[in-house]
Amino acid sequence: MSRTIADAFELLVQAEQLGPRLEAAALALSQLTGLAEEQAWLAAARTRLASIQLDTQATAKLLARALRLPELAPVKAERGKLLQLAIADEVERLEAAITFVSSGRSPLLDTLFLDLKLPVLRKCTRNELEKFCIEIERRINSSYAKRLLATERYQATVVPTVTALRTAIGVWASVFVDPPLEGAPADSLREAVLAASNAIDLPFRQARLLAQTALLPAAELFDAAGLLTPLGKKRGVSDSHPILEKEPPDPLLPTPEERAEIAELHALA
Repeated sequence: MSRTIADAFELLVQAEQLGPRLEAAALALSQLTGLAEEQAWLAAARTRLASIQLDTQATAKLLARALRLPELAPVKAERGKLLQLAIADEVERLEAAITFVSSGRSPLLDTLFLDLKLPVLRKCTRNELEKFCIEIERRINSSYAKRLLATERYQATVVPTVTALRTAIGVWASVFVDPPLEGAPADSLREAVLAASNAIDLPFRQARLLAQTALLPAAELFDAAGLLTPLGKKRGVSDSHPILEKEPPDPLLPTPEERAEIAELHALA
């Protein structure tokens, strides 16, 4: 099958997203009764997708590199938001790791974040994010921060989070700071994207069709169970179940009962 680079890119993005969404769908379907066959079909979809043996980290790197291709300029902003969220996540993990290993006020936390103009990383502009990345990298490279990170206290827990943050920043910068690829490097990257998409095309489509078949009769039951978002319901009649089109819920988010308990605690504070 002949496909464009844009189509190949989109197929890899969908394959990257389908695994977590199938897991969320399986959990939702398990809460309903009388759907043994549908559960078996969904299990078959997960098995078929697993047969791809998709290396998610390698795929994410390939997708990030591919955004330097001129023909993928229209999707750069959307994918860039995911890379920006990855930076925000790593910043939060770094702060949490430093706090975890420190008792009381942490000199490393002050060195990296004191008086730092920290934008709302998940929503800030590209220029704001670029300024933040330059500044946090400058602080990490300071002699005092290096000396602290070299101590036993920070080696096991904090240093890996620093490395992860630098990696996330590097991936984002490779898309938005480095110039677009041209010539032989661009042609080689196009071949890699097309080859990767061709390798997963058939099993991915089979997995998705199996999942759509499994979830098709359960739409009304999911509505009754409150498992669909309003966004999903607005999409109208479709063979593609909304749960396959949206990100799976965060398992760490509080349940309605837990939210009520938290509200009571806040009211008593």
